[in-house]
Amino acid sequence: MKRIGKIIFLVILPYQAVAQSSGVSPYSLFGLGQTQTSSFSYGQIVGGTQVANNSNLFVNTDQPASYSQIKYTTLDLGGSYSAIYQSSDKDAIWNSTGGFRSMGVALPLAKGIGVSAGISPLTQVGYQMRSDGVDQNFGNFVQIFDGSGGINKSHFGFGYKPLKFFSFGINMNYLFGSLDKRVRMIFENNSFNPVSNKERLLVNGWSYDIGSILSLSMGGNVLNFGVSFSPRQDVSSSYQNTSITYLPSSSGSENPIDTILFLNQPKGNITLPSSLGLGIHYEKRVPGILLPAWSFSLQYKTSAQTELRDFWSGNSPNIGPFQESSRFLSVSTSLTPFLVFPKLRYKSKSSQMAYRASFRAGNTGLIIEQMPITSWESTLGLGIPIGGSSVLPGDIKFATLHFGIQMGNLGSGSMNVINEFSIRVLFGVTLNDQWFLKFKYR
Repeated sequence: MKRIGKIIFLVILPYQAVAQSSGVSPYSLFGLGQTQTSSFSYGQIVGGTQVANNSNLFVNTDQPASYSQIKYTTLDLGGSYSAIYQSSDKDAIWNSTGGFRSMGVALPLAKGIGVSAGISPLTQVGYQMRSDGVDQNFGNFVQIFDGSGGINKSHFGFGYKPLKFFSFGINMNYLFGSLDKRVRMIFENNSFNPVSNKERLLVNGWSYDIGSILSLSMGGNVLNFGVSFSPRQDVSSSYQNTSITYLPSSSGSENPIDTILFLNQPKGNITLPSSLGLGIHYEKRVPGILLPAWSFSLQYKTSAQTELRDFWSGNSPNIGPFQESSRFLSVSTSLTPFLVFPKLRYKSKSSQMAYRASFRAGNTGLIIEQMPITSWESTLGLGIPIGGSSVLPGDIKFATLHFGIQMGNLGSGSMNVINEFSIRVLFGVTLNDQWFLKFKYR
């Protein structure tokens, strides 16, 4: 019997059900799971257009050079909640997932020098599906697929601005987490016991990414050109694969009968693909105000998905459906009314909010049934200033509550594969506080 865990063309199967799960997407089956668009709430709302944005107000892990611009100690907490409509030619169902996802801090060390640290998800796996099949030896059977887990990223970043118009930075990332994938095969003929195949990948290693920004002053306004790069990197991992025959119980547990396969590889590597981001950011400045009156960003980002290697795909090139590099184009804009029209400041609290919008679209690199799997996301968001007082020594400057509504679609447009339409609520808070004050008088 062929190894059951080899299910790289799963999505083209004729599904009878896309069952409720606590996970992300059936597409998280492939590779290392679904890569997250951006780590933090502000980055999600602006569609990840942060490669050329060196904002001194928010934690921006997509561009480590931005740490050099940080003026205050900045704390960022963010999360999301998603409702996902998954459909095929056989069935459709609503799914949901959500919660807090990231925490990060950035602080200045000296003029033009800043550091950052935090934790956020890099990839997520979550699905539960089934398909019917028939075998000439075993007759009719049902396959049930489920997966969970993901890879988390702890970053430690440094940014430096040696020149007035140029800054660069680096993120050292500690990656950790586990990916669990299971396939159960249940036969209609009771003469054959069900078979369960479990795969577990443990990740525990380091990676890095670098970036730089060129800033041009234009009559008090700012035009930025940014680049970020992450090379192809091997990351330490371990792998275990177990196949058993079992007797099902009423509680859903598996009572093992016989072990068909046991494979334990305590040492090995996964290979993360290289990625490149290019961006342009323009913002209208107001003297003495850190928040731009309005801004516009354009970004292109690509990742060589065909370089991805894991224990499921081995070391052979172009294994599985990743037959192209992922390519995404993103655009975003923001507007703070009272900074554009100062007379509005005292008329309405709403004029002090930052209004944001973004659109992101591209190719995931997946080719299924000879059709590319594309994705798009459209987001509307608010940056709401909120008051408060610091619980730590120092004088709080301000805090911002982030809120956004995002709609998106993932799929090929063909009913032969899973198509996903999602509605996502994005939320987060950024606290900007001044620590380590020097007393002028004693």
